[in-house]
Amino acid sequence: MKTHIYILAAALLTTSAGCKKTFFNRPPEDQPTVGTYYQTTDQVQSSTAILYAAPWFGLNGKAFLAIGDLQSGNAICYAGTDGAFDAFRNFSQGNATQGIQSAWNSLYTVVAQANALLNNLPTAAPASVPKDVVNNALGEAHVMRAAAYFDLVRLFGNVPIITDPTQYVGSFQSVPTNPVADVYKFMINDLKFGEANCRTGTASTGHVSSASASGLMAKVYLYMQDYANARTEAEKAINSGEFGLMGLDFPGSYAQLFEFAGNNSKESMIALQWTSNGGYGFGNQLQSVIAASSDITGTSDGYGELGPSWDLQDAFTAAGDSVRRHGCIMLGGDHYAELHKKDGGYTVPLNINAQGSHAGMKKYVVGTPDDNNGYSAKQATSNNTYILRYADIYLIEAEAILGTAAGARPGTGIPMNASTADATALKYINLVRQRAMLPALTSLTYQQLINERRLEFAIEGEYWYDLQRLDGFNNPHHPTAIAIISQQNRGDSDGAGTAANNYTDYHRNTLHVTPSEAAFLLPIPATETAADPALLQPPVPYKF
Repeated sequence: MKTHIYILAAALLTTSAGCKKTFFNRPPEDQPTVGTYYQTTDQVQSSTAILYAAPWFGLNGKAFLAIGDLQSGNAICYAGTDGAFDAFRNFSQGNATQGIQSAWNSLYTVVAQANALLNNLPTAAPASVPKDVVNNALGEAHVMRAAAYFDLVRLFGNVPIITDPTQYVGSFQSVPTNPVADVYKFMINDLKFGEANCRTGTASTGHVSSASASGLMAKVYLYMQDYANARTEAEKAINSGEFGLMGLDFPGSYAQLFEFAGNNSKESMIALQWTSNGGYGFGNQLQSVIAASSDITGTSDGYGELGPSWDLQDAFTAAGDSVRRHGCIMLGGDHYAELHKKDGGYTVPLNINAQGSHAGMKKYVVGTPDDNNGYSAKQATSNNTYILRYADIYLIEAEAILGTAAGARPGTGIPMNASTADATALKYINLVRQRAMLPALTSLTYQQLINERRLEFAIEGEYWYDLQRLDGFNNPHHPTAIAIISQQNRGDSDGAGTAANNYTDYHRNTLHVTPSEAAFLLPIPATETAADPALLQPPVPYKF
């Protein structure tokens, strides 16, 4: 699959350079495109490969981490560390912040590439290409477009729904946003098409399957607080038999999920497919950003630009969760057999201190090229980034049951003390806990479920979205989330400590930040609103 990315990237780069606005991107008429190039079954099947890689690059990495984990209190950075991070540490980001622009551009580039396929493939493919092959490719494009819009609507709220940029030629300055509810309806329609047309059992090849579409649809319905449909779609994914938790009885398997060895495992439902062979822009850059030192990466990167917050470290400790902590956070003295393999493994130095955290990040950190059979390079590793993994489906099922029992309605949220002893809900959350070697629960509160999600998906960009939705679907008020965030310690420390005391003689600094209501949505980038002032106007209902 990754081989085709190089061919398809040429069209992508030409597309992005030749258009004024990201969501108007389309392949130029004088270049090979889906309309002139994909004439065989193999070409049609490979036409979707680009949707899993390069267009997501601007989001994957600093924007992904800043929005999902720095804002949420899972990560910290020193003031002034990096322009891509600094504003997110205290909710001071604005419409010119680098990470906001990168996220917008990246996600609308995914939309543009999906639209190019959807608008050209039906008429471009000759009769010699089987119809089910064409429909499968179209299904993939619908699913990945929905995945991009899922991020866009959660990040920015009202956004433009674009399906065919040609209809806006000559009117680039008057493209409106569409309401949040319409964006969700649009995503559901995309995912229903994907569920009906994608093949079964293809997730192990890196391409989404019908059950992948069901899983993402379950998550979208969950955010809409449509618990009945969330549960229905989650159970479709479960009953497909395509997926499973990786290594339930082997604790080390949790860490392996985020290494090269975990690519397209049975837990992977939708994942970005990176390759180090293409270098920067085609490989996964997460390791370069968060690995605590170049000694870990062996490629002169490993900039340690984020550290795990005291709040996250304490959450793992309070839960007695050493398995997932070890797979997510490095502490001094920890040993990792998968790093520096030729030297017998890597023991974390006692003075590790990424951003004053006296710890470092481990999740998505994979080590040297030798550790990965050559499939890593500076700022480019070959381990996938998850959009959706199977553990999420189990927790969605549990939450849908709990939300139904609590009688939660859209816009109100589930009370944090709501509880259930439903056997099915407990079965699925306890399977997730079993891999973490934690005791089974005999009842479940919403607070426990959110805590479980935080620890399971820490440093995967998920916790911010969970906080954002605590007070209900599309609710502009976030008292529950604000209360949680304002109690987090986002501080660093007063120093590295001394060798004589094994670097334990330091003091935690305290930093509490209380976000405003406006902080729960990002502003549309200034470059976009300057080119299209209609983006600042009230949303216009989408014509389905």
